[in-house]
Amino acid sequence: MPAGGTPLGLAYFAAVKMVGYTAAGYQFRRMLRASKPNPFAFGAARTALGLAVGVSFASLALWMGLQKSEIAYYVALFPVRVAEWLLVLWWFFARAGLGGRRWFGYSLLGSGWSYLLDVPAIVAMFAIPGGAWIC
Repeated sequence: MPAGGTPLGLAYFAAVKMVGYTAAGYQFRRMLRASKPNPFAFGAARTALGLAVGVSFASLALWMGLQKSEIAYYVALFPVRVAEWLLVLWWFFARAGLGGRRWFGYSLLGSGWSYLLDVPAIVAMFAIPGGAWIC
């Protein structure tokens, strides 16, 4: 039985990610004892980056025959997520002294958080009315 997301489903997915990434921005700011950035700005930037890169990655993976239901898809996604987190953490926290091993460690932590957020985001997309089509 084929199924797929709708624009409303993408909005549900993005909303869950936005809340989760805003929480991550708050937590990273607290861990680094930094007064900036605004966690909402961090969450918005991380969500926008994730959607842009995620859609591109999913399109490329589909073109290569890799389905989202396969474990290989999520394994291939790992270095992409690490790179996204490295970028967003550098962008927002480089001035707060984040660098070196801590920078990479926090990107691994963020990548794990992204995978955890996939679960409620995908559930929201398919459970809330209008979020997905099934035939």
